[in-house]
Amino acid sequence: MAGNDTVTYLMKKPLADQKNRGLQSLITQERTRKLELLIHLLANSRQALVVCGPEGIGKSTFLTVLQARKIDSWLYCPVKGTVKLSIETIQKQLVQAIKPDNLPNLTLNTLSGAFRGLEKQHKKIILMIDEAGKLAPGLINTLIDYAAKNPVLRLVFVLTNDELDDKYNSDNALDAGLLIEIPPLSEQQCGKFLQHLATKSRAPVAFNEIDDTLIAAVYLETQGIPGLMVVKLPPLDEAIPGNHSLGILVTAVLGLIALALGTQWFSASEYNLKRISAPVVEQSVGNKSGENQ
Repeated sequence: MAGNDTVTYLMKKPLADQKNRGLQSLITQERTRKLELLIHLLANSRQALVVCGPEGIGKSTFLTVLQARKIDSWLYCPVKGTVKLSIETIQKQLVQAIKPDNLPNLTLNTLSGAFRGLEKQHKKIILMIDEAGKLAPGLINTLIDYAAKNPVLRLVFVLTNDELDDKYNSDNALDAGLLIEIPPLSEQQCGKFLQHLATKSRAPVAFNEIDDTLIAAVYLETQGIPGLMVVKLPPLDEAIPGNHSLGILVTAVLGLIALALGTQWFSASEYNLKRISAPVVEQSVGNKSGENQ
């Protein structure tokens, strides 16, 4: 059996295009376990779920892979969070998510009836709100109350750790939700992701220049956060004009490290399901005890 540092692919068949290969390169064994946990909870629990992690950790990619599972009894309604979003606009998007395959004449006025129809078909609709930290104060509370009245509706909110702390003040219904934290990549997994980046046009690194020294430097700089790997490393044709020297590239990466010495280490050693609760003085979200479902 492969070790935890090995990148595990969710699909056995070779992926046809570069975009899909990029998605799969971010799904490690640890993240696969998180995905299976999310699927289990969506199927068996009515509590709101929060997918959480620092900016660039891969939360949106995580939900994209969830939708790729194409579970027959589930409909997906992905929504991008904005401050202008309201319960009415979300309901309209739910109508559009249900309409194509089930009720072509569905309107907002009959959405509750559509929910009852889905319940009779033993189906669920998964409302996934990315960047939920941008939602107006109180809207998460409203959505959780709305889902409580409609059993076929499942809620997934995507938040950074800081956004989750802020939302406790305005949306206390999150206290009863369940937290799924996305872990950073290991050092070996960073190497795999660098190899993926090297296959892209205007790549930030040449494939033949990826060695243990470079991987260690990038891992230290980014702390295993894929988004930082993309942002921190400029394209080769900009960073190293006319020269793909490994020594110059490593020097550039080490320079970035010097700028990031104050970055706090993000710990993902806790892989158990956590119940969300209000923050306590001198205690972070990541230190709260887990709860198995």
